[in-house]
Amino acid sequence: MSRILAYCGFHHAAQIALPSSGVSAQPVQLMSSGELGLLWSEVEWPFVPDQMQRSAIEFHQVVRHVFDQTAVIPFRLLSVFDDRQALAGFVAENEERFLVDLERLKGFVQMECVVYPAPGQAQAGSSSGKAYLEKKAVTMRSSEGFAQAVRNAVAHLGHDVRVREGKNGTRIFVLVERGRESDFRQAVSVLPLPEHLSRRISGPWPAAEFLSDQVKAPQILGQKPADQNIAGQKIAGSK
Repeated sequence: MSRILAYCGFHHAAQIALPSSGVSAQPVQLMSSGELGLLWSEVEWPFVPDQMQRSAIEFHQVVRHVFDQTAVIPFRLLSVFDDRQALAGFVAENEERFLVDLERLKGFVQMECVVYPAPGQAQAGSSSGKAYLEKKAVTMRSSEGFAQAVRNAVAHLGHDVRVREGKNGTRIFVLVERGRESDFRQAVSVLPLPEHLSRRISGPWPAAEFLSDQVKAPQILGQKPADQNIAGQKIAGSK
């Protein structure tokens, strides 16, 4: 069977070049409602598990093609609709809130810095539960301190900063003006870092972390896509 796969929403304008093909080499098509454009393809469903990585990369390439030109609202890879009518209803219902976010985020990109335990640190000194908990507490305090240092270092170019703790480290998201990505990398890469921590800087990405809650999890008219939380996830397999 086939389903409608949604890639991303954007402020449609004649000068924006659109990709020709997407996941599984299927044609990428445009659905519009007012000033909102949304790219989609008709794909075979469900995806073949051993082709998921390739599908994710192809999905990301479509989103990236548009993001290189303008702000986008990226969808999750598994955001599929039953048919074009269901997608059209979704686009019409969410046009206004999508355009509000796109207007607010135009001219911005998302940069990230992940702080995590340095290789070998997780095993070192963890012979007992007490030692492990002590080391974890030290890592947490150091990560929090570094996150604050990032806030201070990018205050002149970061319009918003969000920090999220995860199992694999502390993720720091910064909303940066498009074109100042190098300034962000320079400001963060020179910050002193405790030897038991490592950092990874990435971006630019679509400003998914800074989308409004209504856009991250919009209400669906009548039907739901495969994943209700459809917007805002960085695509698997991307850099």
